[in-house]
Amino acid sequence: MRSSRKRLKRALLATLLVLLCIIAAACAMLKSDAKPQEWDEDEYGPLVPHKTFPADCGICHVPERWDILKPDFSFDHAKETGVKLEGAHEGAACLRCHNDFGPVEEYVARGCQGCHTDIHRSQLGSDCLECHNVNDWRPAGALAEHAKTRFPLVGAHIAVACEKCHELAPTGTYRGTPTQCQICHADDALRSAAFDHAANGWTTRCERCHFPTGWSGANFTHAFFPLTGGHAGLACTECHPGNDFRPIPSDCFSCHSDEFTGAPNHVAGNYSHDCLKCHSRSTWEGARFDHSFFPLSGGHSGLTCVQCHTSGTTGPIPNTCISCHSDDYTSAPNHVASNYSQVCTQCHSTSRWEGATIDHSFFPLTQGHSGLTCIQCHTSGTTGPIPDTCISCHQDDYNGAPNHVAGGYAQDCTQCHSRTSWEGATFNHTQFPLTGKHAVACNQCHTGGNTSTFTCLTCHSQGETNNEHDEVNNYSYNSAACYQCHPNGKGD
Repeated sequence: MRSSRKRLKRALLATLLVLLCIIAAACAMLKSDAKPQEWDEDEYGPLVPHKTFPADCGICHVPERWDILKPDFSFDHAKETGVKLEGAHEGAACLRCHNDFGPVEEYVARGCQGCHTDIHRSQLGSDCLECHNVNDWRPAGALAEHAKTRFPLVGAHIAVACEKCHELAPTGTYRGTPTQCQICHADDALRSAAFDHAANGWTTRCERCHFPTGWSGANFTHAFFPLTGGHAGLACTECHPGNDFRPIPSDCFSCHSDEFTGAPNHVAGNYSHDCLKCHSRSTWEGARFDHSFFPLSGGHSGLTCVQCHTSGTTGPIPNTCISCHSDDYTSAPNHVASNYSQVCTQCHSTSRWEGATIDHSFFPLTQGHSGLTCIQCHTSGTTGPIPDTCISCHQDDYNGAPNHVAGGYAQDCTQCHSRTSWEGATFNHTQFPLTGKHAVACNQCHTGGNTSTFTCLTCHSQGETNNEHDEVNNYSYNSAACYQCHPNGKGD
């Protein structure tokens, strides 16, 4: 009974020793830097299980000693096994993979995780090569994989260790990490000496000013008020004194009131506070006002503002001629007395007063009308509209002419007279040619003193015409009937 216990005790001790050796060898293999043909007793321990090793000891050992491996040990892994050892695997000690923990084929079948514990706890997938390579554990492929997430690694974030953002990385937890800048950089914002982030309420959305490459060189996108021209390159504090970045007015005067006050005539002239009406964003000099609503051309070009804006203000003023030129109008000959139009451009140009001409195309002043003074037609002393019929100006001429009133002559003088002269009046009697016996004075046919009516019966007696028309059907002795059958005055 006692001997059985001793044998059991020795067996347990032997088993424990073997386990300790295996554990020691395993630990040594995980950290060993020994070359494949070297033996390191401190690393591998005094005993390494050989159950699955080849029976030919001379493959590895020298004949004299077990603890010395052959210095010329060589094994073409690719040729002998069909598996090429690449990267860090090429220089690893054989015992790192070939030991009595189990058949190496089982480890290979499980891929990287057959030998390497997955510290990520399968949260990043089972393919280690997506981030790592066979040379070392540094995650060379992590950038590409991280780009597929909601937070691509760019700028300074590339060199940051995973656990700096993923606090639970040592336990293999990567999911659920926040992406807001302030989560990681709250202390950076509070440490800023150039800008009080907390006082201005800018403790979030760091990307408004900063770039992933670094904190320095912060630049704010000022699209709501483009910093162009003279505003480009200004320090923030020039508009936001005291690093107070709360909203400020964006109108010109809010920043440039001193320039406005110090500029000549601006206050006295009540100039507009909208500086862009005259100035550009680049410089104050060369100010120019867009006067397109009243072009400053001709005689108006080169005038100073106060020559028109006499009240000392550049606000709206009347843009009619007389509003500025009432003195010129009053002092000009006949203008007031003749009540000339106050729209000066009817006669004058915008270049000069001299050489005034009026566009009388609505009633051409040709021939007898040319050279007349205005008051010869505009007898009332006004140049305003007057009737443009002949009789409206030539009533006296009509009344004084022989037979015109008594004969009821037409008051459209152009029927008989030309525009050149009253003399030599002729009437176009083409509708009834005055030839032969009909070449008579007007009142021989127009007996009623009116040229709008006529009679044939004065010259043609009824007895004469009855004899000549005794065989004519529907014959009637009256002037209208005569003209209906004899429109040219001929007997046939």
